[in-house]
Amino acid sequence: MIQKLKSHKTEEYMIDEFVYNTLKEFSLNLNKEIAIVLNRKGRIEEVLIEKKEFAELENQDSFPKKAALIFTRLSSASHPSMLDLSILIMKKYDYVMIISLKTEEASIAFWGSQLKEVEMIGQHRIEYFYNLDISSKISEVDEKQREREKIHEILTEKEERALLVDVWSKSSSEFDRHLLEELESLCKTAGVKVVDKVVQVRRNIDPAYFIGRGKAEEIFSICQQKDIDVVIFNRELSPAQIKNLEELLLRKVIDRTDVILDIFARRARTREGKLQVELAQLLTLLPRLRGTGVLLSRLGGGIGTRGPGETKLEIDRRHIQRRIEEIKKELEKVKKSREVQRKSRIENQVPVVSIIGYTNAGKSTLMNRISKADVLVEDKLFATLDTTTRRVYYKGKEFLLTDTVGFIRNLPHHLVEAFSSTLEEVKYSNLILNVVDISDPYYYDHIKVSEDLLKHLGAENIPLIRVYNKIDKVDLSSVDVFDNLPHVFISAQDGRGIDTLLDMIVEKIKSYDEIC
Repeated sequence: MIQKLKSHKTEEYMIDEFVYNTLKEFSLNLNKEIAIVLNRKGRIEEVLIEKKEFAELENQDSFPKKAALIFTRLSSASHPSMLDLSILIMKKYDYVMIISLKTEEASIAFWGSQLKEVEMIGQHRIEYFYNLDISSKISEVDEKQREREKIHEILTEKEERALLVDVWSKSSSEFDRHLLEELESLCKTAGVKVVDKVVQVRRNIDPAYFIGRGKAEEIFSICQQKDIDVVIFNRELSPAQIKNLEELLLRKVIDRTDVILDIFARRARTREGKLQVELAQLLTLLPRLRGTGVLLSRLGGGIGTRGPGETKLEIDRRHIQRRIEEIKKELEKVKKSREVQRKSRIENQVPVVSIIGYTNAGKSTLMNRISKADVLVEDKLFATLDTTTRRVYYKGKEFLLTDTVGFIRNLPHHLVEAFSSTLEEVKYSNLILNVVDISDPYYYDHIKVSEDLLKHLGAENIPLIRVYNKIDKVDLSSVDVFDNLPHVFISAQDGRGIDTLLDMIVEKIKSYDEIC
């Protein structure tokens, strides 16, 4: 009987009358349930009998991925069980079909075309399925999967060796020059080993090579001598500059934005965060594509190629544009959901306090200190990417405390655009805490970067407290702070000044209560 089944070929990628009648006869004669694996050519690859062999499906990797799994049931049940669905999902079958020999009805479970949920067909009489065109539905899933695989491909991690490059002018500020050290910290966070740094002082940027061909050739020699994998520029490069540099250096060339995005890709945990990262990456990549969009040097993986999670970036212009539109639609749904939540907060008269600040200023540590929330805290840039909100009660007052993504100098416009659904929440705050790392010698510059971005977001008129953090790392008597705005000195690490800060927050949100 098994050989009879295996020698038969169905016309479509579906059970036919012969297969059904043979399975029915086989099952009833044995009084056992049977499963078959049907490949896309209409051939039966495997015949399994009874529960013991079915259980082996959970641990089997030998069956072809592009195949269907068809079960008979002696009972009247023709709906897939949780085990059936887990096999469909985990073992990546095209579809799972359940046939009740008692009622002669069946159901099919398969991935929907958007790869978001399992869809069902049935229950129907078995004859309904003989002419069902399941292949067209599977083709839609295949097409979607191919698009995803170009954008999402598992990478093997390896520590890359990087050379950092920056260009200064004679008028560059000390903070501008410090940004090269900041890039090195970004690289460390991204898991890249910085082997060397090159700085060129020049009046104008070279339109072809950014640093000029002569300097680029010098960098090529350094790369050869020091086994450099990737050259990272501290300024934003044009698509033409990247192309020219990669052709001359014979190595991957990325810029500061790519490093930031790579960190974002590692940090994203929520679906919204991952969508925002992917959108930012695709908006960065799209202008760089040539023709249909081939960036051969990007195909090797590593920094600048990771998508959210453990993925690789799309290289086809048409697919990128389609995916950008899909993500924007999904984020628009998130935005509408947030509007509903915001309306509910207003109706319930719960004020919102947002924590903002330059990256690594100690925002998440402060969040944990105030709310006792278990938010990821690391001494790394952009340790927090996804927005976290906690309810806080203090001296009879209630408010919502929100921790946001850190700000950084030279954040490109399209990154701000991609994260608009997260950043725009700041606009609807009743109070903003600008957390400042007072132990950093450039903390005044950090204040300016953060508050300039608040202006860009339209949040500059919201009441603000400057929170000078990390007093445990400095001698306050040696620090000159001239600040006309409300401010407080704290250590989120050891708790000093937290009560004073909370008293200031409560005082500020009293006015909100009075308005309400």
